[in-house]
Amino acid sequence: DKEDKMIGLRPREDFYTGKYIHRASNLILLNSKNQVLLQKRASTKKWYPNLYSYSASGTVQNESYEECMKKEMQEEIGISIKSKFLFKYPIFDKEDKAFHAVFIGQSDDKVSPDKTEMDEVKWIDINELKNDLKTNPHKYSPPFVKGMEIYFKSYQK
Repeated sequence: DKEDKMIGLRPREDFYTGKYIHRASNLILLNSKNQVLLQKRASTKKWYPNLYSYSASGTVQNESYEECMKKEMQEEIGISIKSKFLFKYPIFDKEDKAFHAVFIGQSDDKVSPDKTEMDEVKWIDINELKNDLKTNPHKYSPPFVKGMEIYFKSYQK
């Protein structure tokens, strides 16, 4: 519901209508070079196709935000690392109504992208990303833009 209280499960297709609220978990993955891993969402995705977004993200099913994050990391980029919950924010637009939980983790492990989820992954310097989000926000998913704005304002040193 609008207070992020679980009221039941629905088929994923129901959420594509924009009528129902769901939960999502997202990962900001950093490496030792202060770079962020981005995924370019697959062209077949219903929400925000062909746009850059978090390194891993997924819809929370019958699980906690934390459990979803662990699962999505493994499924989407093939790694299992410790991540830390940072914050949660709502996105209620025409396409998507969701509470997005953002986690952060650090790893230099090689990632193995799931090609059904994403068309590419790339590492980008965090300061370059900050500048590109300001000048080219249209290249990124709206939830990622909003989440990174919160991150840069409140969490980046």
